[in-house]
Amino acid sequence: MEYTEDESIGYGEIDNLSRSMSITNIVFSNSIFLRKFIYEEVVNMSNHAMFYKCALQVNPHSYNQYRGKEHKISEAEYNQQILESCTSENIKVIGLADHGNINSSESLRKLLTDNDITVFPGFEIASSEKIHMVCLFPENTSATSLNRYLGKLDITDPNDGVSPSKYSCLEIAKIVEDDLEGFWYAAHVTGDNGVLKIGKMNHIWKDSRLKAAQIPDTLENVPPNYKTIINNKEPTYKREYPLGYINAKDISEPSELLEKNSYCLIKMSDLNFDSFKDAFHDPVSRVKLSHDQNEVYHSSIDSISIYGGYLDGFTVDLSRHLNTTIGGRGTGKSTLLELIRYALELEPKSITSKKIISELVRYNLGQDKGRIELNVTSHSDYGNKYKIIKRYDDTAVVETIDGHVSNLKVNDILPNIEIFGQNEIIELINNDKAKLNILDRFLPKKNINIYEKKDVKNQLKKNSMKLIEACNSKEEKLEIISKLPALEEKDTFFKKEGISDKLSKLEALSTEEEYLKKADEVLKNHTIDFKEISLPFSSEIIDKTLNPDKLKAVDKIFNHFNESIRDLKEQYTTLNEKFYLEFNLIFDGWKLIEKESDKEIRESITSLEGLNGKTGSEIASDYRSTIQEIARIKPIEVEVEKIQEDINELSRERNTLLEKLRKIQDDYYDSLRKSVRKLNKGKLKGKVEIVIHPSQNREELLTRLAEIDGLGERSLLGIKEIENLTISSFLDDINEGHEKLMKKYKLSPSKAEILSNISFEKKLEIELIELIDVIDVKLNIASIESTEENYKSLNMLSKGQQCTAILSILMLDNNDPLIIDQPEDNLDNSYIANNFIDGLRDYKLNRQFIFSTHNANIPVFGDAELILVMNEENGQGSIKEGCIGAVDNYNVKESVIRTLEGGDTAFKMRRAKYNL
Repeated sequence: MEYTEDESIGYGEIDNLSRSMSITNIVFSNSIFLRKFIYEEVVNMSNHAMFYKCALQVNPHSYNQYRGKEHKISEAEYNQQILESCTSENIKVIGLADHGNINSSESLRKLLTDNDITVFPGFEIASSEKIHMVCLFPENTSATSLNRYLGKLDITDPNDGVSPSKYSCLEIAKIVEDDLEGFWYAAHVTGDNGVLKIGKMNHIWKDSRLKAAQIPDTLENVPPNYKTIINNKEPTYKREYPLGYINAKDISEPSELLEKNSYCLIKMSDLNFDSFKDAFHDPVSRVKLSHDQNEVYHSSIDSISIYGGYLDGFTVDLSRHLNTTIGGRGTGKSTLLELIRYALELEPKSITSKKIISELVRYNLGQDKGRIELNVTSHSDYGNKYKIIKRYDDTAVVETIDGHVSNLKVNDILPNIEIFGQNEIIELINNDKAKLNILDRFLPKKNINIYEKKDVKNQLKKNSMKLIEACNSKEEKLEIISKLPALEEKDTFFKKEGISDKLSKLEALSTEEEYLKKADEVLKNHTIDFKEISLPFSSEIIDKTLNPDKLKAVDKIFNHFNESIRDLKEQYTTLNEKFYLEFNLIFDGWKLIEKESDKEIRESITSLEGLNGKTGSEIASDYRSTIQEIARIKPIEVEVEKIQEDINELSRERNTLLEKLRKIQDDYYDSLRKSVRKLNKGKLKGKVEIVIHPSQNREELLTRLAEIDGLGERSLLGIKEIENLTISSFLDDINEGHEKLMKKYKLSPSKAEILSNISFEKKLEIELIELIDVIDVKLNIASIESTEENYKSLNMLSKGQQCTAILSILMLDNNDPLIIDQPEDNLDNSYIANNFIDGLRDYKLNRQFIFSTHNANIPVFGDAELILVMNEENGQGSIKEGCIGAVDNYNVKESVIRTLEGGDTAFKMRRAKYNL
């Protein structure tokens, strides 16, 4: 194509020029023709581009005469039924294409146009090679003009719609495109009079003027002898640029419009002929077969409204697919994204930028008591719609579509939404936990794993408390028991001196007294918790259930159970009082015996002779306290045995729970390995390779150990160097002693001594530490032309390469939106054009993306459904007037050239420089 200096540059020129420019190079693989996509049903027009159903070969009532048939209904009835079929199927665009006859279509054209259906008038003709071609023209083209066009193409007899023109297919194409500013497509290419079935027409198939071809069904159902051509793998038919495949059944009966192959899907910002033609400049993204249409099941931010601050009054409806904001610096692109983050109550990932972002939000909302309102659709909540209202320094309010305040939080309706400010992606590189989080979405049992693990950990924490309490109790009692040998030695002395014999009755009574006091304590402190139960559902809802009789029976059982519990409680109280009364009678009887023995004991004490300066009374008192203390301590030995049994049981329970935790971790690793293998062999193949090193991040362990007095993280660095460290093996080494710690972990003698003597409680705390997995993301740095893959780890890559690797993962499966401020930061242009854009065009159909960008490749070759051109006027940021839509919108297209390409002059200079 040749250019003159005063030619305007349209989207087609951008497309052609960019293919040869390294900064906007984009590669379309042959397999892209076979991809399946998901589309959104269109009901209302919007600023953003969306797919519209287009039936591009609808014939008028008179058409049946060419088939030798007659209608059983009148022309008016036929036209009305065509309209009804269009309305029923939500067909928004009709291509009228009778065989060489124009006037017979006018009544149908008027009816459809009057009912808000866009009509591109035209005709079907045969070339000199007898190739059938459908030619369409702008919606305002008159019947007179169309008849003139037929004459120009050598179709002069309105009653003869089947004789071929004297012009060849490519000659007709040139006249239609260049002279008449129309559009044509090759009709029924695999059928009779189709360019492929006629054969030996590869020169036409390969020609750049052929932009659209009609096939009868799906790409998979194309006749086998044409598949290699359709897939662009037949060398003699190989095309340089992609071709738009369309379904466009030759409609002669209104009911045929109800069939799926009667229409195709064309993505346009506006329903007009210019947007329609522009779509075929990028057919891979903008032209789809009817069979490719499915429901869309992903979350989206549907609209944004901002009240207060720099963007006060800003409001926009977003596309469910790719949205980009462009504009000069300081026009509010980053502010918009940060306010969305604030409304979603998400914290900035960058520690350094938290203060800056906080100040930005305060300036925009705090001073004006402003707010942000987001209308969203939630995938996790079955496609329900909500409004999020976020006022400055207040909790976000979630409203249902009918205006009621919901109990759901933002995180409930958009649990996996991801947002990254400028340069925040690079901060993921050294954060193992953050890198693992972006892999969580690929794990099928993620939630089950988390809840089960949490439950086991809670049980372990309770076990820890019981173990610590039991061990502390045992220590306390052992400390008391430790006094027993000295007391028994003293008792031996009293026996040797004959004191025991003289005071034998005192000894017996003192021992009995301690036993009885202990029994009194046990009886007095005994309790049983007679806890009543409650229905796990409200009794008011029983009559509303499917089987109320069954639930009433359950209610009755619960009531009987509670009545029985109350009866048992009464019986227990009576029983407790009865036996305590009986015990007191026994104790009182014993006290009478003790009193009766008092005289005999006093006489025994009087008979004692002084010893080593102590009187008999003093000796008796000392003896009595010794005997009582021995009697008090002796039963504690039995208690210690019982506590030890409890400790043993708690230890067995703990080991079982720890093994359960390990099995949960095993399941997690099994799932993780499987998912990573699938990723590496599937969506990441040839781009990125993920390698997981389980439990190799010891940061939390080092942090906990550094809290111990006398230790610090620097003194514990040797722990980082140990391969395959586990918490259990580390605790075994601590229990083995300081020498093992010195040798294995290179600790100094003093640090090893401190670590080997940590408390039992600290050991239990360490036992619950979960070592984080280390994720190694490797990027394939081999050139595009290379058949060999060359993967390098993140720590061996440049910043740009590191971002490339992480972004490749972030783009993958997630039903919630991805929002990035300048995703091109740190990325090189070749990656953006050859990898990022290609993935974006694919993924955006199942996920919403919201980007702020200074890179033309992203909105243009990513084929953004919505481009917002930001502007500053009178100190306020806003959308530039008329500059909202896709690149087929003239104002948007001009703004892209001016804002992202450096202006029209710079664009033309690059074109000249590359000799295009």
